[in-house]
Amino acid sequence: MKLTLAIDTATDQVGVALGGPDGVVAELSLRQGRRHGEVLAPAIESVARLAGIPLEQLEQVAVDVGPGLFTGLRVGVATAKALASALNLPVVACTSLDILAHPHRRSAGPVASVVDARRGEVFWAMYQPDLEGDAMVQTTEPAVCAPAVLTAALEQAAREDGAPILVTGDGARRYADQLAAVLGLRMAGPEHDHPSASALIALSASRPALATDKVTPCYLRGPDVRIGWMRRDG
Repeated sequence: MKLTLAIDTATDQVGVALGGPDGVVAELSLRQGRRHGEVLAPAIESVARLAGIPLEQLEQVAVDVGPGLFTGLRVGVATAKALASALNLPVVACTSLDILAHPHRRSAGPVASVVDARRGEVFWAMYQPDLEGDAMVQTTEPAVCAPAVLTAALEQAAREDGAPILVTGDGARRYADQLAAVLGLRMAGPEHDHPSASALIALSASRPALATDKVTPCYLRGPDVRIGWMRRDG
């Protein structure tokens, strides 16, 4: 595994980790509301200092490209690209839904990653552990919908698969009462509500590295402020 700096700002938690062949050597998670732009750079400096590894020794940067909070994604992706460009490094991009699913790769059944999209919606995708239990296979395309639509989709998946579904992420936590209508649904612990930078480092070992100009956020919908203008003008 290459020496990697991981940056995750898709939700209201800012996560930064540094890891390499010996695993994660330093990780920092902060929940400061929507102050991603204020806390990310100091968090990167702190992780590098705690690990005792200068940023100049990095071999790649990994970043969560969403879906998630518009401002958080913009800050995280821009920072990752700027740092990679300054150090002449490749970037590994992973989705927030993949990162949420990864810790549950040894689950006995399907896993639904659910990110709170605000405005009464969620981002989500479904996964199945692979045959060896070492990775997750995405079985549905990432989508944005209302919690009621997600509940209906999970109910259908539960009937078709026959195994209890595990849901994970802050969107699942927020709408847990509605999702509880799905027979046999299991909720991951609160420690899995946000994508973790350490899971991002693990995923980066098996994902292709990209040039910085190929890395773009996965928003799935327009920014809230633009939606607000559309409603006002309409």
